[in-house]
Amino acid sequence: MANFLRQPPATLDPTARGWRVGEIGGVEVRLDPSLFLIAALVTFSLAVGVLPREVPRLSSALYWLFGALAAVIFILSILWHEMAHALMALRYRIPVKRIVLHLFGGVAFIARDPERPAHEFWIAILGPLSSLALAFMFGALGGLPDLTGAVCRWLALINFTLAIFNLLPGFPLDGGRVLRAALWHFSGSYRKATRQASRVGQGVAALFVIFALLLFLNGFWFNALWFVLIASFLYGTASMSYRMSLGGLPNEAPLYRVLRHNVPPIDARLPLALLAWRYLDHAPDQAFPVFYDGALVGMVTAEQVERVPRLKWGRVRVADVMLPVSAFPILFITEPLESAKAQLDAYNVDHAPVFDGTRFVGMVNRRDIVYRT
Repeated sequence: MANFLRQPPATLDPTARGWRVGEIGGVEVRLDPSLFLIAALVTFSLAVGVLPREVPRLSSALYWLFGALAAVIFILSILWHEMAHALMALRYRIPVKRIVLHLFGGVAFIARDPERPAHEFWIAILGPLSSLALAFMFGALGGLPDLTGAVCRWLALINFTLAIFNLLPGFPLDGGRVLRAALWHFSGSYRKATRQASRVGQGVAALFVIFALLLFLNGFWFNALWFVLIASFLYGTASMSYRMSLGGLPNEAPLYRVLRHNVPPIDARLPLALLAWRYLDHAPDQAFPVFYDGALVGMVTAEQVERVPRLKWGRVRVADVMLPVSAFPILFITEPLESAKAQLDAYNVDHAPVFDGTRFVGMVNRRDIVYRT
């Protein structure tokens, strides 16, 4: 049965921690209190160490001022990285709840995982690529004089480090998600790929602990503590992803195991304004079968409707924008999940109507098959 749930209020939503600072492109941005610890550490490190060494014999006030400025730009660099993830997710019509910047950097909370390996790959890889772009930009400005050049060189190094670190194959780092996309592409199984990528993520976390021990034995206790915290975060998240990937349905399971029941058929003569008001506003990711005089003639989704200017929704009818019946497969309730997914792939669509004989019984979504097998 299809469930259409609103996002929980901020007081109940665990992703809504911290202070809301605004929106960018419709994506809410929040700052976790732990972020200010990073800002303070960056400012202190630059003001008493990096900047006096790079540009000696200046006033302490200047060092602290430029250290604080670099900390702010560093935080904006993290936001830039997360916005790259968010914008690519939105391009694939995956809602983004919010971006939260915190102690370990930041995270873009998307409403669901991608439905295709290629989508997972591009959403994941764009973050490190955006950080590399910043690294090259600040590197080009590193020749500027005095403290300005020193800050730019430091920002180039830190963004390059951020990109390389995130490319490590430790799920759920960006590199781990790239790895899952590759495993998913070659195995055809989202759950199997998640299990394998999660195991690699646990291995990377173990290597971080070993590296932290070496740092501690050589007197770098603060760096060691930092790597232990990162390892703990990676291991915990990878382990949770592994547990969630267990189980699932075999590819031979019948289609009715993932069927979305109670999906209303839409009259082909219905104006788009009524379609949006009655159905799409409550289920923006749902596809609806279109009937005319009792016969299936097409399928309509929010994507087709949004191509029409809103001012015309009252005059344009569903029949004018729907996918014709020849553009998608018609599936049957007893078909194996593997066969249903193959037919969705063949037509390059994410939805299809399902019949029991000649009776329409519901819709199937690619995501429901991918996440359950």
